[in-house]
Amino acid sequence: MHSGEAATTARNAEDGRAGPWLPGLSGLATLAVAYGFGRYGYGLFLPRFQAEFGGSTGALGAVTSIGYLGELFALCVVGWWAGRRSPRLPIGIGLGCAGTGMLLIALAPGTWVLAAGVAVSGMAPGWVWTPYSDVVQETVKPQGRTHALSLISTGTTFGVVLAGPAAFFATDSRWRLVWLGAAAVAFLVLAWNIRALPSAPVERARPHATVRWRELVGRRGAWPLFVAATSSGLIGAVYWSFAGVSVATANGGNERVAPALWTIIGIAGTIGVCTGRFVRHHGLRAIFVTAQILLSLSTAVLWLAPAGWGFALTSATLYGCGFMVGGTLLSVWSSLVFPEQPTRGFSVVVAFITLGAVVGPAVLGRVVDHAGLPTAFAIATLLALATLAALPRRSRNRSEGPEGS
Repeated sequence: MHSGEAATTARNAEDGRAGPWLPGLSGLATLAVAYGFGRYGYGLFLPRFQAEFGGSTGALGAVTSIGYLGELFALCVVGWWAGRRSPRLPIGIGLGCAGTGMLLIALAPGTWVLAAGVAVSGMAPGWVWTPYSDVVQETVKPQGRTHALSLISTGTTFGVVLAGPAAFFATDSRWRLVWLGAAAVAFLVLAWNIRALPSAPVERARPHATVRWRELVGRRGAWPLFVAATSSGLIGAVYWSFAGVSVATANGGNERVAPALWTIIGIAGTIGVCTGRFVRHHGLRAIFVTAQILLSLSTAVLWLAPAGWGFALTSATLYGCGFMVGGTLLSVWSSLVFPEQPTRGFSVVVAFITLGAVVGPAVLGRVVDHAGLPTAFAIATLLALATLAALPRRSRNRSEGPEGS
């Protein structure tokens, strides 16, 4: 009788877990702020910053590498805190960084304060993304976890959808009002997460059950995931940093092309919400290959034919689909490779994404200054194609299904 009651209690506890919507939507809003605007909005406004503060395209683009270095630090702390602190703490810190950094950008009197704002807001993704892996694992029913992860990861694209039209408004000094508004939204989302997220550490990641990062890095089958993550970070950082300048320059300095580019990226990227369903029906390998081909085509267009609205918006459509499906795929893939340590495992994955992002603007920024934008996008195209070699293991396919779906 007692064992039956215990089994019923366990089932009820499992059934009492939420659906994907509450953590999914709060995570979506968080990533929309931290990534969609705080991180990638800088590239959208790069022509405006250049006109306001001066400086070469390559040098201003390389400023983003500072934020990525801060993100690496945040990832180390988050990995250590997993199971020791409530996920609400790092997510709150990250949103505070996003709001403070965007406020500094809005008020910047010169390049140094602008760089400081970019660095502070650039730390935010390292604090906020990976803790949601534990939130989802602990609070969402198994059949809803893939959908929750897809919702959260696709937050980036919804932020970009808002950033693009905002840039149309940001003529002359009005760009400062846009960044002030974004900072205010960051603090509002912070208040929402304080109310919505668990206040206690997640049980699955208690310290006594944790494994060291060295063991996670050495996990069998993990290195294709790490290679794909590094490539995603590098190519993404290059595109977000230089695509806006590339299409504006190729179209006679037309400032309306870049906001249109961002808007189309965001709209196309909403397909990332369906990534979990795609993986269940077609497998990780097929979706990974599709995403890499779309990415390579998007950068190839900016390499070979950046002039003309048609080519620019074609590149944006391809990139939005490839980047958001590919980025969301990394979180699903990570949940399969590290099912018992979701936040720590995904922290390692995001660390590799960040390493690629540090290298991208810093190294290819010099390429831009010495050989031009088309050469940088040619290199990005070849890297996207080379990443096809990092295929997921064949066992990680539709027959297995993510997260027990």
